[in-house]
Amino acid sequence: MIHRILIVTSSSQRVLLASVLFRCGKTYASFVRMSTVAARMQFATGPFKLIETPAHAQNATKPYDQYIEAASVMALAHNVIIRGLNSIYLQAPHLKPSDHSSFISYCKCWAELLDEHHDMEESVLFPEIEAKTREVGIMDGNVEQHHAFLPGLTAFKNYLNTTSASPDTFSGAHLNSLISSFAPSLTTHLADEIPSLLSLSRFGASIPLLDLINTEGAKSPLRLPKTGGVPFFARNLDMEFEDGRWSNWPMPALVRWLIPKTVGRWNAAWWRW
Repeated sequence: MIHRILIVTSSSQRVLLASVLFRCGKTYASFVRMSTVAARMQFATGPFKLIETPAHAQNATKPYDQYIEAASVMALAHNVIIRGLNSIYLQAPHLKPSDHSSFISYCKCWAELLDEHHDMEESVLFPEIEAKTREVGIMDGNVEQHHAFLPGLTAFKNYLNTTSASPDTFSGAHLNSLISSFAPSLTTHLADEIPSLLSLSRFGASIPLLDLINTEGAKSPLRLPKTGGVPFFARNLDMEFEDGRWSNWPMPALVRWLIPKTVGRWNAAWWRW
């Protein structure tokens, strides 16, 4: 999960951003116009259902309770995964042969993002929660759900690796059959994890859950390919989700706009999906 990529706090950072904008050949006014257009991008909301954040479900107001905000941040990260999966599933059957190579690469970015997210949970976040609560195995139910969709996900990744070497053999229908083998258990897990995080509120201030999630989220860009997973994540953010409540998560609009103009330029053909 990515929570922070860049926060502009100093005049030197503002000068750096201004120089990047200048090199991109865009004025600040054009950035405002383009970010408005980006905010209006339409994202598929199916076939796999997005997750409502607890903050929205409870009509909470800021400052949010830390458990509500932490679970909401996790829901937002999971929704990036779900949007990406929806985009793959809906477009896979309608590709031209010339599209196969870039689409396969796009799919591989999705798998990298999912792997990074769950590796972070199992290696860092869940052990931290165990340590703070002193309850060994408190997150085992979530880990077991990870394992439930792993065989289908592995078959999906193996197929992408095979067809990336020979894109002419790629079949969107076959890819979707592989997705159908693991998507129900994956999306159930992504949804179930949110109430499991909320249930930790019984431990009160003993778990700095929001800080734990934000800290690990800030490290996520370092664990993702800069020209793959990072642009993929930004491409599947919806600034208007829940009436724009989360429009600045996990990065200011300016940073989101800069990503395709900088690191996203290396594999530009991948991001049309």
